[in-house]
Amino acid sequence: MAQSVGALPEVLKVGANEMELVVFRMYGTHPDGSPEILDYGVNVAKVREIIPMPTLTKVPDMPAYAEALAEVRGEVIPIVNLGKWMKIVPPSNMDIRPKVIVLEMLGTTVGMIVHEVERIRRIKWDQIKPPPSLLQAKHSGRVTGVTKIDDEGEALLLILDLESVISEMGGLIPKHEIALEEIERVGKKRLKGTVLIADDSAVARKILKDTIENVGLHVIEAVDGKQAFDILNDFIQRIGDQPITDFVQLIISDVEMPEMDGLTFTKNVKANNKLQSVPIIVNTSLSGEENREKAKSVGADGYLVKFDVTKLIQEVSKFIK
Repeated sequence: MAQSVGALPEVLKVGANEMELVVFRMYGTHPDGSPEILDYGVNVAKVREIIPMPTLTKVPDMPAYAEALAEVRGEVIPIVNLGKWMKIVPPSNMDIRPKVIVLEMLGTTVGMIVHEVERIRRIKWDQIKPPPSLLQAKHSGRVTGVTKIDDEGEALLLILDLESVISEMGGLIPKHEIALEEIERVGKKRLKGTVLIADDSAVARKILKDTIENVGLHVIEAVDGKQAFDILNDFIQRIGDQPITDFVQLIISDVEMPEMDGLTFTKNVKANNKLQSVPIIVNTSLSGEENREKAKSVGADGYLVKFDVTKLIQEVSKFIK
């Protein structure tokens, strides 16, 4: 029987810089053969339901971690084996009864096989730190944040770059030709200016950077809202009385980011009289009118659901002439 996460209660509170994570567990093996417990989290807003392992149908010519399909509530969806994707080898003597977390993000539905679903936790984004380089190397750049699980000693909770899953399945392929046709359609041959992008996903930043540079714009990258805010404050310290819009013409910000989420970042920018003139587009994998309204309530000038390149260029062209 499916376990639904139910109605989403203030998944990311405006101004509270916090969100809710479905915490799940994977079991690996240390080099000495002893078991390893790995805790991960995914935003509740991306979770449609949690179900027992369904009947899988193998698909030829697919990566080992994404070789199956399953029918869930009348819909055929791809099933990702997270353990294979993360190259986790479970202990051979452990009785694991996996579950499937059904995710809705980036305009697609995908099931993710995990070893155990623990609970839902509410965590402040400023408690989630960017992963150290050694951890990133171990997980091939697939972790966007790390935090302690307070009531479990030194145990760490890792937040995965789920956009990488979709990307590696071939679901995130930017179509620059379509974007350029759209620019011509709205009467813009080449755009000029500088765009600050803030996103903790390396995959998302690359797609944004490639698309934006493809239409003539310069890009400054930040890995989270705090770094983006620091970049802007550094600008205003250096430029004196000159308007910030002489240097940065647009900001594109993700919502889910360590240390400072995109809604808090947007609220801080719009509260600063030296920065508030810069338009901000919130660009997120979280769809739904509630999330759009949250972005609007903190002063966002635009809202996009990743990754429709044509709509991205349409939105960018509204703010950069």
